[in-house]
Amino acid sequence: MAFTNPTVSDFKAYFSRDFPYGLDNTTVMDADITKALGQAVFNFNEGLYGTQEDYSLAFLYLTAHYLVIDLRASSQGIAGKFSWLEQSKGVGSVSTSYGIPQSIMEDPVFSMYSTTNYGAKFLSLLLPSLKGQIFTVLGGTTA
Repeated sequence: MAFTNPTVSDFKAYFSRDFPYGLDNTTVMDADITKALGQAVFNFNEGLYGTQEDYSLAFLYLTAHYLVIDLRASSQGIAGKFSWLEQSKGVGSVSTSYGIPQSIMEDPVFSMYSTTNYGAKFLSLLLPSLKGQIFTVLGGTTA
């Protein structure tokens, strides 16, 4: 089944309160969303979704993840660096730590999704579809 990818308008309608949309570099522009929609295509398996609604919801969250990554990168410029998940961090008497499941931490793509709230939400929508999936491959022997 071929699904239709969400549009910039779909993104803005779904995430109406999440991002400051506008027409200048201090806001999220349509070009930013278009860029993130294009990036989401590369890491999206439409075969995991049975309905257009499920497909669109997951695709929108993956797009939001890439949008946030792009916005963070653009605000840091060439001085930016990717921040992998930290197990613990402390300054003085204040400390933080993250408890990410080992299976997520060991997967380079899944751990990258865990760097934004939207990526984590995408994972929560994706992971149930990955449990118990069986794939067949057409082939034969040359005997």
